[in-house]
Amino acid sequence: MNRGLRHLALRTRDLGRTERFYLDVLGLKTAFLHEGMVFLETPGGHDLLNFVESRRTFDATAGGLDHFGVRFPRAEWRRVRERVKRAGVKIRGRRGDTAIYIEDPNGYTVELYCD
Repeated sequence: MNRGLRHLALRTRDLGRTERFYLDVLGLKTAFLHEGMVFLETPGGHDLLNFVESRRTFDATAGGLDHFGVRFPRAEWRRVRERVKRAGVKIRGRRGDTAIYIEDPNGYTVELYCD
């Protein structure tokens, strides 16, 4: 199957912390590792988030990135919301009862939603 966007590469200053957040709190899976980076698979869609370790400081809000969304099946959505709450992650916004907006350890805004 041909696809459009396959992955999104984002900088991180703490690769281990970022990986743990996306695995333990959001429930993504490690697709594969590469030196200085991790590729994480999103649920259902098999799209990849690629976090690249960077020693340089960066502003997660610069460059026009507003947020990125991760879609979950409804049953998994409920489990993710509970893990977010248990992890003490602050919910920065909501869209009805099908989406929440949080901030990841790097300062990126992430929309977690189900259809």
